[in-house]
Order: sequence, then C-alpha cells, then structure tokens
Amino acid sequence: MWQIVEVRRAPEGEAAHLAATRATPSDLARMRQALAAIDAAVAVGGDGAEEDLAFHRSIAESTGNTMMVSTVRYLGEVLRSGMRVTRANEARRGDFVEAVRQEHHAVLAAVEAGAAEEARAAA
Repeated sequence: MWQIVEVRRAPEGEAAHLAATRATPSDLARMRQALAAIDAAVAVGGDGAEEDLAFHRSIAESTGNTMMVSTVRYLGEVLRSGMRVTRANEARRGDFVEAVRQEHHAVLAAVEAGAAEEARAAA
C-alpha cells in the first residue's frame, strides 16, 4: 500500500504544479468546492475519502492534460479502499485530521496564487 501512496505523490505534485499555471477561474471554483466538501464530510464524522479523491481529480482536470487526469483517477481508484482505512484511523487523532486539512488548504492556496513550486511541494 505504501508503494502506491509513493507513486501517487508524483503525479499529484506535478498536477498541482501545472494547475498553478493553468487553472481557470472555474477550475479554481471546482477545487474550492471539492475542498469544502472534504471539510464538511470530516466535520460530521465522515472519512472524507471520496471528497479527497474528488479534490485531487479537480486539480488534475485543471491541468488540461488528459493523461494526468487518467493517471490521478487510476491511482485514486487503486487507493480508494486503503484511504478509507487510513482516514478511519486518522479520525481517531485530531492532529492527523488537522494536518491533512492544512495540507489540502495549502495546495489550494498555492494554486490560487499561481505559485507552482509551492503547489508541488504542498501536494
């Protein structure tokens, strides 16, 4: 499972980098909406896994690169069940939940600012 997580980081970082230079206002709105959905799911005790995947897909979609979208979607599907277990375990520790929340918000903030390197690092 950890190997898949490591592989997932590479395209998500590059997608965030590209999104910072290519995202349109409507792309940014979709990313904001997806991030708000994660926060809302977690606030009511959900794991936010589906919403997390949607957030990363929205970033990939804003790159305009269909291969990037396909790669992020594929890796998300492979990780779906593992994410649920991880999120359930993280939910028991508020510090993990907050760290993940801050990471996602940092990615979006960097993309919105057009800070490509920061977006890559945050992802």
